[in-house]
Amino acid sequence: MKFLKPIDGDVLFSVADGVADENGLTTKITVSAPAGRQICINGVQAQEDNGVYTAEILIDGYRNAIEAVDAASGEMETIYIYWFRNGYKTYRLGVDDVIWCLENIYKHQDEYTSIFDDPFLKLYKDLHDQYGTYVHMHVYYENADGSFNLSMFPDKYKAEFQANGEWLKFTFHSKRDNPGSPYKYSTYEQVMREGKEVERELRRFAGPEVFSNVTSQHFADSNLQATRAFRNLGFHCIDGYFVFTPKGVPIASYYLNKEQIEHCAARDFWVDNKEDIIFVKDDIIINDVELKDIDAYMDNILAQEHHCFQYLLIHEQYFYEHYVRYEPDYRERIFACVDWCHRNGYRPATISSIAFEPRLQET
Repeated sequence: MKFLKPIDGDVLFSVADGVADENGLTTKITVSAPAGRQICINGVQAQEDNGVYTAEILIDGYRNAIEAVDAASGEMETIYIYWFRNGYKTYRLGVDDVIWCLENIYKHQDEYTSIFDDPFLKLYKDLHDQYGTYVHMHVYYENADGSFNLSMFPDKYKAEFQANGEWLKFTFHSKRDNPGSPYKYSTYEQVMREGKEVERELRRFAGPEVFSNVTSQHFADSNLQATRAFRNLGFHCIDGYFVFTPKGVPIASYYLNKEQIEHCAARDFWVDNKEDIIFVKDDIIINDVELKDIDAYMDNILAQEHHCFQYLLIHEQYFYEHYVRYEPDYRERIFACVDWCHRNGYRPATISSIAFEPRLQET
């Protein structure tokens, strides 16, 4: 027997994957097996169609065991799937490669009385004030030439970081911008060392309120040992692109194999149950989509079968005029993308608030 839909680690959402009521979520489970068998799925007799067996079952938990049993042979297969009951039609905005705004505040600490005196952070405060958007910034430890690092950032703004920590998060991204793919061939120890370095400084000048058990890894292509280090740093959920080059080389897909990458590309979330890691797919890289094309791009995503959560992602550097690929409409692109979400019935949320059991959620 083989589970066809859902498969081990799949995440289901209310409405999109069944019918939800006060008892739980009623959903269809499909397995393949030799024709003419009597297959029960969680005790429900499955209906056969040419070796494909389907049963409607009720799930009522966050993590659910699904058992398919061949009544004659006793053969049994079990998978574990998830129900993110509060995640349907939600979105969240992530910002990669963050360091320049912190460097700017450091340079103007005698002038700035607020972190939102920085133009980059002010943009996101305006966005939050207008739409309630949750923003998650993924931080380098230092800038490209090492002239600024997080240990130099003053702690005078700590109370303000803490006061805004519900909607504005900061977590470990990488040591610095270069080299690219820093963890593809790195050791477990390197990731732990660099991650703790960033966490130590964030804790010092921003407080635990800005932390999360979700982050974005620079280039999202770490090997298995390095990815385990991210998990052991406390990051239960990480994002990726889950795509291939024209020559079939995986991009931003971590250690996953071809079948897993293709599956993640078609889902909002997928859980590697063996490693206890939740993968979430980036839906749009805002700095890669022209302002005039954002609505059509998002409309296309909305039409996809399993799409219930919008992961919006942008990179910090495109905001700045001195950057070689500066985008003068950086602000407008972000606002257009978030506005699309609200016009199409998506509500702002943190990933932590929808992807974990209440006992695992972090503020």
